[in-house]
Amino acid sequence: MAALLLAGCASTAPPATPAPAPSGTTTVVDGTDLVFLHTMTAHQERTLAIVRAAPQRVREPRLRTLVAAIDATESDEVAQARRWIAAAGPAGDHHRHAHPDPGDTPDPVALLRGTPDAGYDAALVAVLVPQQRQAAALARAHLAVAVAPAVRDLARRIDESRTAQIRLIAALPVTPPTR
Repeated sequence: MAALLLAGCASTAPPATPAPAPSGTTTVVDGTDLVFLHTMTAHQERTLAIVRAAPQRVREPRLRTLVAAIDATESDEVAQARRWIAAAGPAGDHHRHAHPDPGDTPDPVALLRGTPDAGYDAALVAVLVPQQRQAAALARAHLAVAVAPAVRDLARRIDESRTAQIRLIAALPVTPPTR
């Protein structure tokens, strides 16, 4: 049963691909929505690098399923965000945002690549939980200021799915690394 839940970690619906706009309309994004889309896309690209670092090294089957679901969901979300940004035309480029790399935090991908196989699941969990917690917080913060309904819906779904992912990870039999 847990494997079935993990397979559909975002929900029972298909991966978090934003619903298309009603026939004859388009999703117009600008201002704060563009800032959010750029920020979230940069954050998700980092998440994708983390889950793609070495998925074959994941030992816990439910964690492996969750990693695959995160990859699929966030790839879809990034693709949709990029379409909305591109549709904004030149204005979309004025809101670019690089994901800040905390200066005192080691690169998570390098950390994972340097982790022995026996400790890989725990290291992945230690990196992934704060990453997904930050994604949920970014999305939740945008809900109050979102303009376009489709972007507000995306932010809501990101908040809900990342929060659910964190709960699923917490239930896994993976021992956190000791430092």
